[in-house]
Amino acid sequence: MPSKVSATHKLLIYTYVVLGFNLYLYFSTMPNPKGNPESLKPYKLTTDRAEPLIAKLTLRVPQSMMDKIKSIENYPEFCRQALQEALDKLDQSDDEQQ
Repeated sequence: MPSKVSATHKLLIYTYVVLGFNLYLYFSTMPNPKGNPESLKPYKLTTDRAEPLIAKLTLRVPQSMMDKIKSIENYPEFCRQALQEALDKLDQSDDEQQ
């Protein structure tokens, strides 16, 4: 035998469901009270270099070479210096040929 639920009870249940959902939305979208508002500001690139490091370069190397490079302390700077030296050498050889 089906139970009879009055319209008042149905309205009350519906109200609780809607209220619960609204509370869920409110609390799930609240900002973290321990958050840092500074982290929401755009990142400013500050550097002491003549040119900022904004470009990316990707190249493929053998795994053995990658392992050796990664073992070097501050390997990104090492790679930058090695590339700069090679470019300087290339510029010097071009100047000598002309």
